[in-house]
This record gives sequence, structure tokens and C-alpha cells, in this order.
Amino acid sequence: MRRAVLTSAVLGLALVAAGCGGSDEASDPTAAWAAGFCTAITDWTDSLQEVTSQFTDTSNLSEDGLRSAADDVRSSTEQLVDEIRGLGAPETQSGEEIRSSLDELSTTLETEVEKISAAVDGASGITGLASAITAASASLSAMGSAFAATLQEIGDSDVGGELQAALEDSPECAGITG
Repeated sequence: MRRAVLTSAVLGLALVAAGCGGSDEASDPTAAWAAGFCTAITDWTDSLQEVTSQFTDTSNLSEDGLRSAADDVRSSTEQLVDEIRGLGAPETQSGEEIRSSLDELSTTLETEVEKISAAVDGASGITGLASAITAASASLSAMGSAFAATLQEIGDSDVGGELQAALEDSPECAGITG
């Protein structure tokens, strides 16, 4: 049951991103930003899906397995945060507002990863393992909710539709569904 919750929470992260679809990034900084954003999101969600796939076999549910998964979540989330912060603001009318939303998301993701690590580090025995899985599931769910809310904020602030057009035209966004 908890494995299913953990798996569905992580898989939900992969599905909350807005639909995207091919643009000339070299001449358009907004297109380049969109491509970088979608690549970062795709890499992150792929990594989280890989982590959850480890637990399709219940024999992998162990303290060491959970610690390894938490380390993987931390590493992939740190990479996502670094990449998002490295993108800066998109060159659109609302670029600074979008950057601010992504900064808030990055902070939330870092906080939730810390919660996962704390829960997993303190886990021992079957009861501790179950509690850690529950806490990790709650944090992954919070990450997904924050991600969805940020995407909504980005969409709402993109008054000129510049970023939405770049996302829809970016080949790197083609694999993201929502």
C-alpha cells in the first residue's frame, strides 16, 4: 500500500508538467530557456520514476534501499534546482515573475528533500521503515503539489503567451505530458 502511494506520488510529478511540442533555440532566447527548463524537468522526473521502480519488488524495501532512494531523490532534486536557478529569468514580459516562482519552487523542493532525508536517516526496523515511507510519500506529494502550483503561476503570469509558445514549440518539451 505505501509502495503504491510512493510510486503514484512520484509518477504524478512526471505528469503535472504542461504539454509541450519544435523551435529554433539558437536565435530565440525564450526558446532556449524553454528547452533548458523542459530538459531539467524531464531528467528529474525520469530519475524519480527510476527511484520508484526500485520498489516494485517488495524485497527492495529495506533501510538501505530506502536510504539509497532518498540519496537518489536528493541528488536529482539538487540537480534540478541548480539547473532551474542557472536558467535565470526567461526573456519575456513576465520573466522576473516566472524566475521568482521558480525560486520559490526550488526552496520548497529543497525543504521537502530535507524532510525525506531526515525521515529516512531516523528509520530503523519495520515500524521506522513504514514511518519513513509515509513521510517520504507526503514530501513527494508536497513536491508534486508545489510543482503544479508553480506551473499554474507561470501560466498565469505569462501574459503575452511568449513562454507558452516557446514551450509548445520546443522539441525538448514533446515528451512532457499533463
